[in-house]
Amino acid sequence: MERTEQRSSVLIAAQSEKIAVQIRGILPAGFGHVTFQPSIARVKQTLTEERTDLLIIYTPLSDDSGIQSILDLAAKYPAMSVLLIVSKEAYQQVLYRAGDSGISVLARPISTGSFLSAIQMLQAMNRKIQRLLEENARLQRKLEDERYVSRAKALLIEKQGMSESEAHKYLEREAMNGSVTRREVALKVIRESGRIVIRG
Repeated sequence: MERTEQRSSVLIAAQSEKIAVQIRGILPAGFGHVTFQPSIARVKQTLTEERTDLLIIYTPLSDDSGIQSILDLAAKYPAMSVLLIVSKEAYQQVLYRAGDSGISVLARPISTGSFLSAIQMLQAMNRKIQRLLEENARLQRKLEDERYVSRAKALLIEKQGMSESEAHKYLEREAMNGSVTRREVALKVIRESGRIVIRG
C-alpha cells in the first residue's frame, strides 16, 4: 500500500489578519492546514483542539503577556516548532530570554529569504524531534509489553504451576495460534488470571 505523507499544519498568530495572510503567502510548499488566531488565549485554545507542527507568532498580539507565555507553550508542546517575529528593538532581549528553548526568533523587517531559511531550519528540527518522540514511544511501548508479559508469566507460574520456560512457551504458542501479539495474550492472562484454561 502506498504511504501518504502527512502534511505539516501551521498556526499563525498575529493581531492583523492581513499580516497573517502575508505570512501564509510566503510559506514554502509542504504545509497543509493553516489557521490564524489574533491572541495568545486563542492560540492556547487552538492547540488543545488540534495538532500544530509550526506556530508562527508575529508580535505584539492583542493580549501580549510577554515572552514567558510563549516559552510555556514551547515547553508544553515539544513536538511543535515555534517562530517568533519581534520588533528590532525587542530582538536582543527576546533572543536572550528564548535561550535554549528551541524557539527561533527573527527581527522585523525580515526578508523573504531569511524567513524561508528559518522555516526550513525549523522543519528539519521538527522532523528530528518527531523521529525521537516516535522512537521514545516505541521503546516505552516495548517496555510496557515486557512488563505485561512478565506479569502474565508470573501468574501462570503461580496459578498454573508452570515453570518459567513453560509459561514463556505458552504465551508464544497462544500468540502464534491466535495471530495476535504476546502483549494481547499477556493481557488476557492477566484479566483471566483466576480462570485460565490451558490447552494442550
